Amino acid sequence: MRITRVEAFAVRAKPIDEKVYWGARAWGAATDTTHISAEYPPKQRRTFIYSDRIETVIVRITTNEGIVGWGEAKAPVAAQATKAIVDLLLAPLLVGTDPRETTVLWERMYAGMRVRGHQAGFYLEAISGVDIALWDIVGKASDKPLHLALGGAFRNPVRVYASGLPALPGAAPDETFEDLARQGLELKAAGHTAIKLALGRDIPGDVRSAEVLREALGPDFIFYADAAGSYDTAQAIRLGRVLERLDFGFFEMPIPPEDKTGYAEIARALDIPLALDSLMTRHETLDFLRRGGLRLVQPDVCRAGGITECRRIAELADAFGVAFAPHVSIGSAISFAASAHLGAAMPNTMTCEYWIGRNPLGDAVLRRPMELSGDRLRAPDGPGLGLDIDAEALLAEAE
Repeated sequence: MRITRVEAFAVRAKPIDEKVYWGARAWGAATDTTHISAEYPPKQRRTFIYSDRIETVIVRITTNEGIVGWGEAKAPVAAQATKAIVDLLLAPLLVGTDPRETTVLWERMYAGMRVRGHQAGFYLEAISGVDIALWDIVGKASDKPLHLALGGAFRNPVRVYASGLPALPGAAPDETFEDLARQGLELKAAGHTAIKLALGRDIPGDVRSAEVLREALGPDFIFYADAAGSYDTAQAIRLGRVLERLDFGFFEMPIPPEDKTGYAEIARALDIPLALDSLMTRHETLDFLRRGGLRLVQPDVCRAGGITECRRIAELADAFGVAFAPHVSIGSAISFAASAHLGAAMPNTMTCEYWIGRNPLGDAVLRRPMELSGDRLRAPDGPGLGLDIDAEALLAEAE
């Protein structure tokens, strides 16, 4: 079997949700920073770029036997840049090779730009999309679902948490906190048993938001927190102690991920597990694990090197007794399916993220929707990713 064609599509779909993506509301440039009380770290370090579209890059690989593999590269902004990397750098390495040599091809792609320092970002995201497509082909060629090709499912379906609700600034009106509680109750009524709260406006607002939700949803509901690196070490420890009191399940990215020593310091000071979603490779992960800075790894399959590298990250973490929870944010059904397969197949999976917004690239591009029941997402049982993709719908807004 040989690869005959590698295609990349920059998809920029129009949002269909009445609310802006929750990450943009929490940490985007349009976020109201009027009430941010902490002067350090400065707000310029708390603000991320988000698109006004649902952007991603879809990869389609075709073999000489007519098997088509689908993949996705995370590209929440500037999807055209990721597409160009696939077209100009990765496709020439792949055409004519055997797509079943997933590890060999991954190392070849990664090595291609190692001397230029591309260990994260657009290049690794492009590799991720290609790698997922290769694994889709592996599953289809063997007539096995991806989780079986990976060695079997430890659980299927996978428990997911609702992502997410942005915390409010401390000076926000009382009625907005009442609305936050109402949103949490609506998610609980829909069958969700866990919610992730986006922190980072200010500590008083984070604390009040967490307290309001805990009181409204009760002691048995599961809460997680994500600060997106908004705080410094001392602030994170202070906030973490409150999250412990409120029985939150993990504290994601409390400080910038560059500060590995800070993670170790926070981990020693707190009992709440620290988590990190920006992990890109097993090499970076190993550094955190050796320092004792993480109890949960959250690589994103569309960002951290695809199935091949995320599997290695999860298995490495397992050797340290550290749990795994696939990170899932904005993207297409391919991202959700690949994450569900990984979550099913890894022995140390704790949970999996699930974007709760209305998604124009979700079930809308599938002829048969994925199975989400309450807080359980099933990894499809068909060959490969197991998705019946409506290519015309998926690529309707592609460039």
